[in-house]
Amino acid sequence: MSKKITFDYWKHLYAKRTGNMLSSEIRDLLSLSARPDIISFAGGLPEVKALNYQKLEKYVKRALKIGGDISLQYGSSDGYYPLKTRLTEVMKLENIDVNEEDMIITTGGQQALDLLAKIFINPGDYLIVESPSYTGALNSFKSYEPQIISIPVDSKGIIVSDLKLKLNELANKDKQVKFIYLVPNFSNPSGYTLSFNRRKEILNLAKKYNTLIIEDNPYGMLRYEGRPVPTIKELDIKSSNQNVIYISTLSKIFAPGFRIGWIVAPHPILEKLTLGVQSADLCTSSFSQRIAYEYFSDPVWRENIIEFIKIYSARRDVMIKALEKYFPREATWSKPEGGFFIWLRLPEFLNTKEILADTIRNKVAYVPGTGFYADGRGLNEARLAFCTENTERIEKGIKILSEIIKDKIKLYRSFK
Repeated sequence: MSKKITFDYWKHLYAKRTGNMLSSEIRDLLSLSARPDIISFAGGLPEVKALNYQKLEKYVKRALKIGGDISLQYGSSDGYYPLKTRLTEVMKLENIDVNEEDMIITTGGQQALDLLAKIFINPGDYLIVESPSYTGALNSFKSYEPQIISIPVDSKGIIVSDLKLKLNELANKDKQVKFIYLVPNFSNPSGYTLSFNRRKEILNLAKKYNTLIIEDNPYGMLRYEGRPVPTIKELDIKSSNQNVIYISTLSKIFAPGFRIGWIVAPHPILEKLTLGVQSADLCTSSFSQRIAYEYFSDPVWRENIIEFIKIYSARRDVMIKALEKYFPREATWSKPEGGFFIWLRLPEFLNTKEILADTIRNKVAYVPGTGFYADGRGLNEARLAFCTENTERIEKGIKILSEIIKDKIKLYRSFK
């Protein structure tokens, strides 16, 4: 995992913000975990093999035959309108009732985060995130030099009492919070789901303190047990003001290679976002959007969701059972009702970054916890993705990981 050291002769020309542009630990691990001999619990890679490639080929041919002039040309900066009609249908399955004019299509969910950071964050601005939080969001936000306030989570999501205290404290100092960033459903990385009561409380707090909520919901349709919880956006639509900006992506319910995400927001915000798109990439790929339109025009996509749920839920169950079977009693972990991830906590004297070197030598990869915290915490924590490997390799990998961790605990105690 060593990196080649190079001398940068242009260091004196870079903008100061580049010092806040941090490499994603997940992206750094992907090239390594792509090796077939590595059992990877690192990247949250969707099981695209479950898609019917022959049907995908049909969608591609239709995109070229019926609308080749559209598919291969520049498109509208706010997205391909027919695809928007399909995305509104997707959202209705989660009881979010919006119109095509209420959204903008982006080049993946990650661009959505960067665009929102670009239009809202000035250096020194305050924003609030879960702790731990999605590392891709943290990296996007940090590049615009804000002050990031981390609020801890428990099994029911972000702790509202702590959030309330912090909002009140900042208000008393006449400090405006630009937004609260949340992944309420099967959060990346913790796997926790924000409870219904907390969603209502947080929305009320956003209204009280005149701030926004960015609701990032890439995993909402991938529920394996329990009853669905209304999105914060659904609750917001029923209220008088619009305090929720909603983000989602096709990466988890279709395929990440198409790089399609979207944002639902009040129209004045959408206008600013469209300007951001025009300065970034002019428009999301017309070809990708046309194929996605064909895919979501075929009712079979709902059957594919059922197949995804079947695959991922089986893998989740195997990982949890393996953790229960092999891991030491000092370790704890989340038990998500959906999504891709399990959050692992080890004894405080262990460092998951240091342990990673040993696990990779033994052909197992995961993501250390520090990358999911804005303040460098999480040394004894890690994210385990159960979505990528088959059930046999999951059990094998967890067993290897457990043996290494048990050895580390034993070694530590031998010096006490």
